[in-house]
Order: sequence, then structure tokens, then C-alpha cells
Amino acid sequence: MKRWVWTCAAAILCLTTAGCSKKANDQDAIRASIEKRLNGRSDLNMSAMDREVKQISVNGDKATAQVEFRLKGGDARMEIEYTLQRQGDGWEVLDGQPMGGGSSDPGPPNGPNGGGSSLPPGHPQPN
Repeated sequence: MKRWVWTCAAAILCLTTAGCSKKANDQDAIRASIEKRLNGRSDLNMSAMDREVKQISVNGDKATAQVEFRLKGGDARMEIEYTLQRQGDGWEVLDGQPMGGGSSDPGPPNGPNGGGSSLPPGHPQPN
């Protein structure tokens, strides 16, 4: 009987560890995918901004990530919600939309041409 209890406990521990590991790997891969997307944008001066991933939600092969961008040395900030889809072991950014303000200026995430400023309207562009 004791052997059965220890076997069940070991199995539960292994399953829990595997589940947590996958979640951590997904979050790391999502962060890396967003960084790759941003670094591929020649129209953004990412060295002038701090960014922080605030929340990641994974639902099967789809995910969303909320990222806050802040101008270094300033008060300007913007939040973008990215939509991602699993591609093999990694993730691909499908889209990004500003959060909260409903602005028509898509900021950092959209399209190869930038689609707009990386800062809220009225803020000067960093050099």
C-alpha cells in the first residue's frame, strides 16, 4: 500500500513539474517572439524605451501578451496587446493593438511601415 501511495505522489509531482515547465517555456518563447518582432522594426528606436511584459495568457495554440512601453527619462507610456499563434515550438506575433485609449495610432507592433509613432500623440520623438 505504501508503495502505491509513493508511486502516485511521484506521478503527480512529475506531471505538475512538466506542466509548470511548459508554461514557463511558452512565456519565454512569447517574450522572445515579441522582442524579435520589435527588433526587426527599423522605424523604432527601441533603445529609447523600456518595455515590460505585464501579462501573458495562453489558450491552446493562441496567446495574448500585454506589453507596456515607457520612454526612458520621461513620463510617456503606452500599452500594446499582442496576439500570437503557436508555430511548432515557438510563437509568431500576428497583431498588436493599443490598449485602453482606442487610439487609431497602432504604435510599435503593426506592419512593416510602422503604422505610426511609438509614443502617445503629442510627445516628441526620441533621436
